[in-house]
Amino acid sequence: MVVFVLWTALSSGALHTPPPILSQSGTGSPPAEFSLSRRSALLGGVAALLTSRHAVADSAAADKQTGLSAETLAEIVRQDLVDRQFLVTGELTRSIYSEDCTFQDEIDTYTLPKWVKGTKALFVSDKSRVQIVGDVQVAGSELSFQFDEVLCFNIPLQPKVPLKGTLVLKLGDDGLITSYRERWDTSVWATLSKAYL
Repeated sequence: MVVFVLWTALSSGALHTPPPILSQSGTGSPPAEFSLSRRSALLGGVAALLTSRHAVADSAAADKQTGLSAETLAEIVRQDLVDRQFLVTGELTRSIYSEDCTFQDEIDTYTLPKWVKGTKALFVSDKSRVQIVGDVQVAGSELSFQFDEVLCFNIPLQPKVPLKGTLVLKLGDDGLITSYRERWDTSVWATLSKAYL
């Protein structure tokens, strides 16, 4: 967005010629130190963009809940599943996940931001449901649980697909979740063949 705005401004010449500034003599000519070239405007815009991206990344890293016990993480994951239905809403407690966490299902592997955005866009959350089967299990540096869900897809006719499987979450040395792996009880094609309206 910032790059588009800068490009538009540069292309139109809005940043090429600075607005007139009244000099002490009242001539309206800007002092030489106030001239702004396309190159300096572009460099300034790029620097601002990079700074804002680093600030967001630094903020995300600063807000992480490192060093939590596996049992505490299991409780947070259980709440995300039961209360927030995160498998169909994308609303997970992001502070317990590494920003480098990979999310893998039987179809593909995703980054954390893409998984959240994709999940929110793919499902109709108020017509989908997720249930935990049993409880979240802790085994060393892994959390796992079985799920039973009905996924309502956000496409025309809003078909629903029942799905059962297991989710395994691996923890890194800092206690953050670094890997999310869904294993379905049926193949992709067998799962999709169960679709109904």
